[in-house]
Amino acid sequence: MIENLIVRECQSKDEDSYVKLNLDFMKIVKEEHPYWESLKTPSEEEFKKTFREALGSERIMIIVAEVNNEVVAYANVWSVYSIWSRGKALTVDDLYVSSSCRNNGIGKKIIEYLFEYAKNNDYKRVQLHAEMDNEKAHKLYRAFGFSEKEMLYFMRKLGC
Repeated sequence: MIENLIVRECQSKDEDSYVKLNLDFMKIVKEEHPYWESLKTPSEEEFKKTFREALGSERIMIIVAEVNNEVVAYANVWSVYSIWSRGKALTVDDLYVSSSCRNNGIGKKIIEYLFEYAKNNDYKRVQLHAEMDNEKAHKLYRAFGFSEKEMLYFMRKLGC
């Protein structure tokens, strides 16, 4: 476990760190999964615009983890209303820890933060997805009591 770890909601001052982490994440994912290579990598300016839109949205929340005042990880989450759960569901879309900080409990702390947030804000369910071969993520999620469900994830690109 890393000392001086703080998990918190992202702020506008985190823009440069968030953009850098996202670009790193995209590079790694595209190398490991050829499907994602077909998506255009945004420029820094495009990512900054997206970051600002996300920060201004009522349904999107970005959580960051910082160590010694440096943002080293993030989670993008969004809120939906689930008819099946009869209330709000919190969906973790991306969870990324910089490669130099992995295996130090940062992902665990982010998930703990999200559970606490969901509990305190009357969410009925927390859900997420991961690549089929991302065993490290699967292990982390199972440790928190997530169970996998057989579903297919469909996506159609629209101008990206």
